[in-house]
Amino acid sequence: MNKKKLITFLLALTMILSLSVGASAAETTEAKVPVTLTVVNTISPISCTVPAALPVSLVDGYVVCANNAAITNTGKTGAIRVTKVDVQAGTFEIGNFDDFTASKNSIALSINGCSTKGAGSLTLVGGAFPAIAAEKNLAIRYKAKVSASEAVTNINAATIVFTIAAVNEKEAA
Repeated sequence: MNKKKLITFLLALTMILSLSVGASAAETTEAKVPVTLTVVNTISPISCTVPAALPVSLVDGYVVCANNAAITNTGKTGAIRVTKVDVQAGTFEIGNFDDFTASKNSIALSINGCSTKGAGSLTLVGGAFPAIAAEKNLAIRYKAKVSASEAVTNINAATIVFTIAAVNEKEAA
């Protein structure tokens, strides 16, 4: 009988140890929790509109651009400023505006006097993008040089990204 008690005891001990190992494994489960972020910018809120498009047409060798494009500060207070202009290639490659060589499907732009050298950020010249006071706008004057190998309609030749920042009162003056 002692053997049966010993075997029963060992089996019970084995079962208890196997359950404790499973319990400790359960304590190391991994949980993924999303981080939600809310930013409330009450100090320098930005409210503005930028052109929905900057159309360019090539008609019988002549380049035609819109003359009514503008960035408007729709805020009731505070000034804003364009701090960066980035030109990204679309279906056309971005060329050098100052030294444009016609290649198959290329476009070069000058925006408020700041010319593309290729795809990427424009070098902003002084006075090209001054501060825009509340409820005022800044005209976007742009020119283009285009080389197209075939007739196209309403294609996304390039994308322009305007980065806009709030301007403190000292900078706006």
